Amino acid sequence: MRRIGLVGIWWVAAVGACTPLGLWVYEDPGFEVSRVRIQATQIPDSTVMVALAFWNPNDYDISTARLELDLRLDDQKIGRFARDSVIAMTKIGTTTLALAFTPTSAATPVRLAAFRSGTTHRFLVEGRAVFKTPFGERKVRVAHAGAIAFGGGVEPAAGNAGGVEQRPGLPLPTWSPSLWPSMQPNPRRQQ
Repeated sequence: MRRIGLVGIWWVAAVGACTPLGLWVYEDPGFEVSRVRIQATQIPDSTVMVALAFWNPNDYDISTARLELDLRLDDQKIGRFARDSVIAMTKIGTTTLALAFTPTSAATPVRLAAFRSGTTHRFLVEGRAVFKTPFGERKVRVAHAGAIAFGGGVEPAAGNAGGVEQRPGLPLPTWSPSLWPSMQPNPRRQQ
């Protein structure tokens, strides 16, 4: 009798530990703006660049299916990103993306040049992301706001939007020379 009880307990433990048997727990991915880069002269696909850090807290891989995001600086809509894109996100990890936002009519060269003053500006990236999960597609609201200061000079103006880990246990990505070759790393984010 006791042996049957132990076998039953082991069987339940084995089934419960097996993720593919339908016992997955899903948690929406997190999102944070890492950097924003603007260039006063309009260049197709690189006038407004935003680096985003997505983190997947799940113990299985997921991917994006579509991203629809708006960038606001000082309450002015500066850029929009809306594309079907498949970007793999590793399990329990962070994925950094550099997205080229399409400038809006408010993103005139004069307006973009005004951000290069070195003063602090408010930013907001909001919209939605559609993720492909083992359970089907999942629509997730995306929003991150904060303050950012762009540098001046000849180089494109860039500002670091973060430095604070928003999700304990999941590290934010560090500065990457391949992602932002003309910018200096933020010393607070070096590991």
